[in-house]
Amino acid sequence: MASDFCSRLARSHDVSPTGTATEAAHWLLIEDPSPWSTDAVEDADWGPSVHGAIAGWTDTMPDLRVQLIRRGLERWDDPGRIRCIAVRSGPRPVVREWSLGAYEDIPALQVPEALRASGPATDAGPLVLTCVNGRRDACCAKWGRPVARAMADTAPEAAWQTSHLGGHRFAPTALVLPHGTHYGWLRPDDMADLVAAHRRGHLHDLDRVRGAVHQPRPVQAACLSLRRRLGTTALSAVQGVGAEKTDAQWTVRVRAADETRMAHVWQEQRGTPFPHSCGSREAKPETDWHVRWEGDETARP
Repeated sequence: MASDFCSRLARSHDVSPTGTATEAAHWLLIEDPSPWSTDAVEDADWGPSVHGAIAGWTDTMPDLRVQLIRRGLERWDDPGRIRCIAVRSGPRPVVREWSLGAYEDIPALQVPEALRASGPATDAGPLVLTCVNGRRDACCAKWGRPVARAMADTAPEAAWQTSHLGGHRFAPTALVLPHGTHYGWLRPDDMADLVAAHRRGHLHDLDRVRGAVHQPRPVQAACLSLRRRLGTTALSAVQGVGAEKTDAQWTVRVRAADETRMAHVWQEQRGTPFPHSCGSREAKPETDWHVRWEGDETARP
């Protein structure tokens, strides 16, 4: 039933997407236009040597997340070649691309070394990854695919469909790399403005921003809180610079306008529990982030 779609349930429960982005500073994107299973990466038909290499890289880099990407079902970006893209997200990004002849060539890639490279920030246009993995959650297919089509119509060179990104109750959800902005509840008519904003070095619609994937979620919440206070969407205007956990809250340092500000961040359960995945009958509580800035007595989610 339509009422069982977790994305609709989340919206009807007035859930906030703030501070819910997937946490992963490093990303490995592997082109695979075959139909994807629920566990798309784990079930990919690449052979044991490839899966062994990926397991070794994720052991070496626990914050490395592997995604499948495609331009469309059964459609290669460059027929006969396989695109692989490694990305370090954040304010000093790294983007490294390879074009391979076979999946068996993947273990030869120097992925950790590429992601740890130093040097000037990468001048790479945005890559927009829209989750369309309906086998993982029905919402990602129902609402993600129209958004992915709109993105492909707007900027085909930047548009990729991707496997599960996390947080399907916020579907349609998309990730913009290399900055690492994770969005939720997008609409097809958002995508032209979204890609244009990132090309100018800005975020699109703070109410749809879940957070920056290279930051822990308490830092995501604090940065978005400060952005709303300052009314700024410039990517470089607000940066989380540290967080410490004490008891049930975090002390977060955020840099903006050449000033470091301190925030106390905590979570509170709110509303009536509801299923967070399509087809699930398990009702889970929802929590909101609250942010109190030093010198300010009010708390804001």
